[in-house]
Amino acid sequence: MKKPAAKEETKHALIQAFWKLYREKRIEKITVGEIAAAAGYNRSTFYEYFYDVPDVLQQIEDGILDEMQFGIPGDRIPMEDVVALFERNADALSVLLGEHGDFSFFFRVRGKMRDAFHALAAENGVTVDFPLALEIEHHVAGTTASLLFWLRLPDRPPAETYLSALHSIDSAAAERLLAKLRK
Repeated sequence: MKKPAAKEETKHALIQAFWKLYREKRIEKITVGEIAAAAGYNRSTFYEYFYDVPDVLQQIEDGILDEMQFGIPGDRIPMEDVVALFERNADALSVLLGEHGDFSFFFRVRGKMRDAFHALAAENGVTVDFPLALEIEHHVAGTTASLLFWLRLPDRPPAETYLSALHSIDSAAAERLLAKLRK
């Protein structure tokens, strides 16, 4: 029986092999055999860790979403934590949201962001009516679209530069929205 450290190494190797393939082609074109061979294992080893190829992607996405703290940067989440999170996950996010990526992941990120705003409203006893829901959606759509733009830049600036630029563009609108959610 493998020791926990060896099991983690094996799973990590399989995930890295998947990433290498996923950067080059769509998930539908990736086989279990390719992943296992690229990692130096056989197909049966793959199935000890994953159900199928989409399960590898799902576990990666779930891990990233679990790590992301969806709240209000600078409010409950220190901005340096947000910067560190973006820096740590920028390459993975650029692949997940890239040409061969899983666009449903983009909508999962948007949903988590939207939920954070709705949670803030609920904490403060604010009813989210249609105009406020539309304002939240507008803010989330703009933020996620700019995130996608940043991630796809070939010479992507550091996360701190991205977040600083985003703040300079959108801080007044974001503050108005936050004020409404905190009434």
